[in-house]
Amino acid sequence: MKTLWRIARIALAVLPIIWIYTRADTDALGKAITSASMPIVVAILALAVINIALQGVKWWVLIRRFAPELKLGKAVAVHFEGTFYAIVLPSVAALDVVKSAMLSRSHDPSVVWAATWLSRLLGFFSLMVFSAVGCIYLGGSGVLPAGFGVAFAAIVVAMIVFFALSFSKRLTRPIRVVAAKIISPKIMGKIERLREGIYAFKYARKTLALTLFISAVANIIAIFGISLAVYVVSGKLYFIECLAFVPLVEIMVVSLPLTPGGVGLREALMALLFTQINFSSEQIALYATMSLLMSMTRVAGGVLPAYRMIARRK
Repeated sequence: MKTLWRIARIALAVLPIIWIYTRADTDALGKAITSASMPIVVAILALAVINIALQGVKWWVLIRRFAPELKLGKAVAVHFEGTFYAIVLPSVAALDVVKSAMLSRSHDPSVVWAATWLSRLLGFFSLMVFSAVGCIYLGGSGVLPAGFGVAFAAIVVAMIVFFALSFSKRLTRPIRVVAAKIISPKIMGKIERLREGIYAFKYARKTLALTLFISAVANIIAIFGISLAVYVVSGKLYFIECLAFVPLVEIMVVSLPLTPGGVGLREALMALLFTQINFSSEQIALYATMSLLMSMTRVAGGVLPAYRMIARRK
C-alpha cells in the first residue's frame, strides 16, 4: 500500500508537468526560454532565497519569546536545512516537521513546535488578507477561476477555527476530554504540553504582531517574485491577479500532502489562472520552468549538511 501511495504521489508531481510541456510547441518554448531576461530571472531566484530566510527569521522571533538563548543564525540555518530535506518529502508542510524535530534536540520541544504551528498559521492569515485585497481590486472581472470564492470562504472558516482552537481552552476542553479516552497517556501528555506551549503565546501580543509583520513582508516578496516570473512569460506583471490567486494556491499546496515540495500541484493550479487570462501553452510551460527553478532554490539549504559531511571526512 505504501508503495502504491508513493507511486501515486510521484505521478501527481510529474503528470501535470508533462501535461503542461506536451501542450507547448517545442521550438516556440525553446525560443521563449533563451530570450528570457537573465537579470530578472536572477532577481526572481534571489527573492525566493530571501523569502526562505525571512521565514526562518519569523520562526526565530516566536521561539525566542520563551527560549531567549536561541541565536538568530541558528534558527535561520535550521530552517534552511529543513527546507533542503523537505524537497523530497510529501508536502511543503513537511518542512515544519523536519525543522522542528531538528531544533527540538537542543530546545524545549513544546516551544519549538508551538512556534512552528503559529508561524504557519500567521503566514496563512497574511496570505488570506493579500488575497482578499486582490479580489476586491479585481471585482467582478471574471479573471479568477470558477470555484475560487468557495475555496476562499472554506479556508477563511478553517483559519477562524484554527485560531479559536489555538487560543481558547474553553473550546478545546470537550475535544481534550474525548481524546484522553482514546489516546495513550504518554502521547496525550505530549499533546497537552504542545497545547500549553501554543496557548502561552496568547499573551505575547508584541511577538505575535512582529511575526505577522514579517509574515506579510515575506509573503508579499514571494507574490512579487511570482509576478516577476509572470512578467518574464508575458511582458506584464499581472500583480493584482497574482495577489488574489497565489495565496490560495500556496495554502492548498501546503495543506495537501500530495507531492514533494508541492511540485506539479502548484504549477497545475497556476495554470488555471493563466488559462483564465488567455496565456498560450508556451507561456504556461515557460512559467512552469520558472516555477521549478524557484522551487530548486531550496537546494541552498543543503550547503550546511554538505559542509558538515566534508568536514567529517577531513
